[in-house]
Amino acid sequence: MDWSMHRRLTHLAALLCLAAGVAGSGAQTSVVFTNNFDGALPAEIQPGTALLTGVQGYGGLGPAGNQFGNFFLRSATANLVTLTLSNLPPHRTLTLAMLFAAIDSLDGTGTFPSGDFLAITLDGNLIFRESFANATLSQVQSYVAPPGGELARHVDLGFTGPGSYYTDSAYDFGVDSRFQGLPHTNSTAVLTFQIEGAGIQDLSDESWAMDNLGISAAGVPPPVITEILKAGANVTVKWSAVSNLTYRVQSKTNLSDASWNDLAPTVTATSSNAIYAEPLSLSHRFYRVMVLP
Repeated sequence: MDWSMHRRLTHLAALLCLAAGVAGSGAQTSVVFTNNFDGALPAEIQPGTALLTGVQGYGGLGPAGNQFGNFFLRSATANLVTLTLSNLPPHRTLTLAMLFAAIDSLDGTGTFPSGDFLAITLDGNLIFRESFANATLSQVQSYVAPPGGELARHVDLGFTGPGSYYTDSAYDFGVDSRFQGLPHTNSTAVLTFQIEGAGIQDLSDESWAMDNLGISAAGVPPPVITEILKAGANVTVKWSAVSNLTYRVQSKTNLSDASWNDLAPTVTATSSNAIYAEPLSLSHRFYRVMVLP
């Protein structure tokens, strides 16, 4: 077969794959859960003893389109709030966003009283643990919000206050990079939220709340074939890749063939490009590349 014709045909195959959506330029992101706590709790949330509560002075805090409003889910310290998600679309990362209310006399890192730490886990793995302090100005709070993350600090927002030991604070976790791009591939996800520590006290003394909770899932950029050429005795297919992901190259002799053939072995990328080569004697006219779960 004339090799220049073979190369033109294989590049045409790559273009056809692009047009069919087999390859593309960017990872897809989808919102897989969102709740503003202004209605009945969804089945995905197991609140423990937490209750829907009016936001009082928190109302209106936050950037446009993402503000505390009407109700939030308020929890005593030590209580565990669980979010269980299932049937997630194929993805490589999860991102968490929420408004966090630190209410009343949380004691920070603490010596005496002992500390109050917000702990968040994903599938049993700790992804966040920081202390919050609302009582005296001398207390140590380990959490330092990024720019735009602190919405209020040591302000009476209408709960037990006023009083030096009963102020409130508010934060937007959606701008904190620690909650973005969390590695995750399972079709299910379990997140837990709890303020823990030796200094936990009852609801009348200290508590916390969440509002506008959202979870989004991001996939990976579909592989784009960048080159198909003869390299020695082989036909070599090169494509854009994400390190550590595994890809399978498929082929067909004619575009009219009913199905694609899997070519072995699979390829695990070690850089931003990956290469598959097969003997020229076995070469096919049309190729595509798929990401394996």
